Amino acid sequence: MKQLSLLTALCFFISTLFLQAQESGGESGNGGASLNSGSASSSSVGGVGIVVGENYILKPSDVITVEVFQELDLNKSVRIQGDGSVALALIGKVKVAGMTAGEAQALITDLYNRDYLVDPQISLLVVEFSPKVIHILGSVNNPGVVPIPPDRDLTLIEALASVSGVSRLGNPKSITIKRVEEDGRARQMEVNFSRIIQDPNSKDIILKEGDTIWVPERII
Repeated sequence: MKQLSLLTALCFFISTLFLQAQESGGESGNGGASLNSGSASSSSVGGVGIVVGENYILKPSDVITVEVFQELDLNKSVRIQGDGSVALALIGKVKVAGMTAGEAQALITDLYNRDYLVDPQISLLVVEFSPKVIHILGSVNNPGVVPIPPDRDLTLIEALASVSGVSRLGNPKSITIKRVEEDGRARQMEVNFSRIIQDPNSKDIILKEGDTIWVPERII
């Protein structure tokens, strides 16, 4: 009986230790989750941006966020100035407009690595795009300004769909697109939109920033 009592006491002692270890592990686990959650939250707050490919070309008026891993004092959100540059901590003004996002990130990394940091880890995010728009006027259901997506082309079909299409009085066979080229010269194109829609061999038209689309009325 005495041996049985000792065995029972020993089992109880081991069970108690096991329960205490479980409770301690649970509290530690919760603490770890809290820290991880806090870290993720901090990262997401600091890294809020718009996902673009590395080939996106930065432009004046774009807003970028530059983050330096484990160097919070160097993190900065900044708008690209008219001369194409941004002012960053330590390295000063850096011209990034005209570069792809990947090229700008590599340049900034190199500048920090050259004189200030050892093997820095830099991330560059676009948080606001320079607005690019076209104008659609005339016989459409909702004439006005249409934004061009920052990360892809805008086609004529998409643009007219965004203004609810040609009105019942409009003439889709004689749409005019006015475009100002890079050299400043303006030109006009007449487009048969009905053919683009109906003919599988007709290519849609890629619109450019600043295009003005005019949809005339039908001649009755």
